[in-house]
Amino acid sequence: MTFMTKAISARLIAVATLAALLSLGFVSLAFAGHNGAVVGTDVQTCSPTTISASIANPAGTHKVGNMWLTVDDGSTVQTGNIPTDGSGLSFEVGPFGIDTTVSWNVFGGGERSYDQPLWNGFGTPSFSSDISAYASSVGTFSWVIAGVDDPNPFVNWNEVEVPACAPEVKNDCKNGGWEDFGFKNQGQCVRFAETGKDSR
Repeated sequence: MTFMTKAISARLIAVATLAALLSLGFVSLAFAGHNGAVVGTDVQTCSPTTISASIANPAGTHKVGNMWLTVDDGSTVQTGNIPTDGSGLSFEVGPFGIDTTVSWNVFGGGERSYDQPLWNGFGTPSFSSDISAYASSVGTFSWVIAGVDDPNPFVNWNEVEVPACAPEVKNDCKNGGWEDFGFKNQGQCVRFAETGKDSR
């Protein structure tokens, strides 16, 4: 077996192992600046859902100081720089009165092969010039950390489904509990608990 074949085989095994871990939901990696960001999601229903990111190897090399985590819950966009010292960054969203799709991505400091998820057009011969042309046309690169509604043609998103916080029995609506579920009054909450009809 040649050195090149061994190297390719080792990479395929590593990719298969990572794919298995990802498919089981244990970890999500965003390889930014040669030293990836590890992104975790802690989905909750009636308390805040947390999306956090930290550099994979704070003691490692090839760290970049411009990795960004962006989280969009459909009404608020949060964005922050992922620290290179290993301390991490986290954003909370929710709880929500209705089932909500929360989107997140990592901008990997300009090295597109490390963005998570990869940008549209990555690997095409005109990719770099297409990005530069788009940035020139809009006059800024701020779209790399904008929300899902930004019309840029490049950025993709990971999605997390967060279930609605909902009362199970009418007693859940008492003593101000109806406010925790996002209802306008206790009667709406009781109606939902008894019939499933949502008038929020």
